[in-house]
This record gives sequence, structure tokens and C-alpha cells, in this order.
Amino acid sequence: MSLPFDLAPGDVISYSAGSTQTGPEGFRKLRSRPGLFQAALARWPDLAQALAGRPPLVINAYPASIGIAGAGISVDTYLSPRVLSRALQLAAAAELPAVLCGQPLFVADALLAHLAADRPLPRTMLIMVGGYPLPATLEAMLTERLASRLDTLHFLQGYGVAEVDAGCMMGRERDGDGQLIYYARPDVDVELDGEQVLLSLRDGEGKRVVDRWATGDSGRRSGEGWVLWNPRRCHPVVDAAFASWSADDWTRRTGYLHRDGETLWLQLRQGRSPRTPQELDHWDFGRIHGFSWLDKPVWK
Repeated sequence: MSLPFDLAPGDVISYSAGSTQTGPEGFRKLRSRPGLFQAALARWPDLAQALAGRPPLVINAYPASIGIAGAGISVDTYLSPRVLSRALQLAAAAELPAVLCGQPLFVADALLAHLAADRPLPRTMLIMVGGYPLPATLEAMLTERLASRLDTLHFLQGYGVAEVDAGCMMGRERDGDGQLIYYARPDVDVELDGEQVLLSLRDGEGKRVVDRWATGDSGRRSGEGWVLWNPRRCHPVVDAAFASWSADDWTRRTGYLHRDGETLWLQLRQGRSPRTPQELDHWDFGRIHGFSWLDKPVWK
């Protein structure tokens, strides 16, 4: 029996925040492909060494399906900090490395709550984030807070485009200007049209299934990788503010904000009190500007 939209029994489909395909047909199939995780292990052998041949507990805290972790054990958190905490405790009790996947601000908030409750952590953690960039100062704060509790901690940032695929590129290192350097998956081709980044996706036979998709982001070469930016997604005022935030600032603030010209209205974490007029109580910010962990922050 033929099904519409090229669907077939056994398909797993995922909706995400694509900007051009917002109707019911705007889904993507989770393909059998090299994938971000396996490509990362191939590019950075120290990640594979950190797993030490043990199956990782892959904790999905991302607001979309990420598929099944082939050699790992998968658990969904349904965006519940409590479930995420239970999964971390399971990894610790089972002496398994944890691969925590999610969007940066939710992952940070859930980890801070877990640490505040003084609950066990696995000795090895790989934090894989995507959806939007992880600010360098937030990564530094999390590293500082987690380092004494872990033997091994790695961060990996993914870059994807809903109309192409999740996790098309990945990055760990930063250049001399602090910009993250991304590397494409083996089945993804990157080109530039001027400064605009174009992505193509190939199937297992090398045939392009997505050809030169215009991402709307700008990029430049950096060695074998790419530096990406888009001031329409992160305004320079926001970028400069994040660069100035201390570990204490990030411990108190979620990273969700509202920009009004040069002024930034900042959401505090639950239970934190304002110290400046621009800091807003967690729920007051939501009532005024809107807030959900399901939504990406508006940094433009």
C-alpha cells in the first residue's frame, strides 16, 4: 500500500523549528546515517577513549526526537529536569558514561538544579548541545561547576538546519577570537555563496538528497573547519553581554532575555532575586515576555 508524503511503515519522523516548512508536511525522517555522534568519535579519538568501550547512557533532553543511539542505551527526559536528574543518577549507579543531549540553556538549568541537590553524577560526561550556540562563558561556568565532580567532561556543539538534517556539523575547539570551529559530517557538503553557507546532504550511495540548501547563516573557512555567524539570530549587543557574564551571572540567570535597543531584560533562575533593575523574576519574565523551555531564546 502506498502512503502519502513518501511515508512507509517503520519510518520515524521528527518535527522541528524549520522556518520554511511549517505545515503538517514539514517533517524530516530520522535516517540511518553516520550521525553526529559517530562522526564525532571518528574525528576526536579522545571522545571514544573517554567511553572506554562501555555503552553510554544517552539522555535526550532535546525538544525533538534524536532517534535511537545504536551502541548506547537511550532514555527520554520529556524535558523534565526531574527525569534528567534520575537518568544521571542511573548512569552513576550503573557506572556508565553519560551522553547528555539538549539545548544549551535547558541543559545548564537542569544541571545546576542537579548539583544544588547534591545528587550523584557519572564519572564521565559528554554534553552534546544544539539548536543554538552555547555561549563560551556558559560553557566555562559549567566546566568550573562540574570539573571537581567528574573524571572526564567534554562538550560537543552540533549545528543543523531543519530542512536538511540535525547535526550536520559539529564543533569543540575555538579559534583565537573565541569563535567555535565546526566540522561537517562525512555525508554533508558545505559550500559558500559569497558568505552564505550552503549545505548538501548525501545518502548512503553518495547521491545528494538535499542540494545546496541556503541556510541563511554566514561562514568562513578556518583550517579544515568553518566559523559560522548570523547577527539576525544573535544581536551584537546580546553577544557582547554574554561575553561579559561571570560564572556567578550564569548561576543566577537563565540566558533567556528580551532586547529593547541597548537594554537587555534578563530572566533569573527560579528562586533568585533581582540585583539590578534589568533582572526579572523567573515567572515575571515569562508573564511579560513569554517563556517556555520548548522555545529557543530570542537573542536577535
